[in-house]
Amino acid sequence: MFLFKKKQKNYLGIDISASAIKLVELEKKDERYSLKNYAVFSLKEYFKKKDKKDNLKLANLPNEEVAEIIKRAINSAKIESRNAYLSVPVYSSFSTLVDFPIMSEKEIASSIAFEARKYIPVPISEVVLDWSVVSSQKSNSDKESKHKLLDSSGSKIPKQVSKQEILLIAVPKEIINNYNKIINLAGLELKAIEEETFSLSRSLMGNDKTLTLLVDAGFRSINVSIIDNGYIKLTHNLEMGGIKINEAIAKHMNLSLEEAEEIKIKLSNNELTDAHSARLREIINSVLKIIIIEIRKIINTYQVKYNKKIEKCILTGGGFELVGFIDYFNSELSLDTSLGDPFARIIYPSSLKPAIKELGPSLSVAVGLAMREE
Repeated sequence: MFLFKKKQKNYLGIDISASAIKLVELEKKDERYSLKNYAVFSLKEYFKKKDKKDNLKLANLPNEEVAEIIKRAINSAKIESRNAYLSVPVYSSFSTLVDFPIMSEKEIASSIAFEARKYIPVPISEVVLDWSVVSSQKSNSDKESKHKLLDSSGSKIPKQVSKQEILLIAVPKEIINNYNKIINLAGLELKAIEEETFSLSRSLMGNDKTLTLLVDAGFRSINVSIIDNGYIKLTHNLEMGGIKINEAIAKHMNLSLEEAEEIKIKLSNNELTDAHSARLREIINSVLKIIIIEIRKIINTYQVKYNKKIEKCILTGGGFELVGFIDYFNSELSLDTSLGDPFARIIYPSSLKPAIKELGPSLSVAVGLAMREE
């Protein structure tokens, strides 16, 4: 019998994405994380075995089936932890920065629902709200202060006005309810749910306070976030993920989506002739140009608004491994660009280095979830 509750040491992050279900189990010893287990369950292969059409998505699967997939992955990888942390994709949530006067957390909590009605495009009754304080500042400008004082000469002195930025997040209740059902059916305990940008920031940046552009390329979409002084200041979803590149290849080369995916992988593995490779890169770059244009708009808007310069760019997600995104981003954006490494601060056996190098970017969200601890 234990007189005191033992502190949890193992943490399980589960990333339910559009193309795969990824699990990472971490153990914490002496303030350092070590990798215990991981599992990646490809939904593409799953649909093939089930003889289902390749246009089916995870969202179309019943909760029971998703839970069964998670149970199978846990058993296959021999994962021990039963305390699960999950993330919500950016495309399934809504977030925005809201200016609040300086007030206590209790006061913010009591007024956040009223304020959210101004920004959330759906009824508040249909979503779960969350928020976090991003920054606070004092302003003396005449523009921002409506209250003036007079000095001895009769001149007006701007009164100092204090405000703080609140990151407001809304997630549909339906998604939260589905996650709860899935985790219960899988025999796990749901400890927390967060927007996946928080997970990515935790695993890829740690305590780095550099003003950073974080770009996550997934199968369905590309998420662009700006992390300033360790805080998420902006998150934007672009419906231009790996599927858009596959569609462009399929259209211009008269291929099926499955064939387009296969030829894209061959390009990355240098298995195509020079002429074939050049044609394929031309098609891919036509999509990347649109993505770069949208990202530049996001960068410029933020830099003008806050009068700050974004210093670096971190890329993550499975999409960057296949189509030469890193070189393209380096040439098109005047930023120090690199591929994020979610295992940079995690101990793991040297024998796993090849697998970690290959899978690392796609496991960024799951790693960040397992690092949450609360």
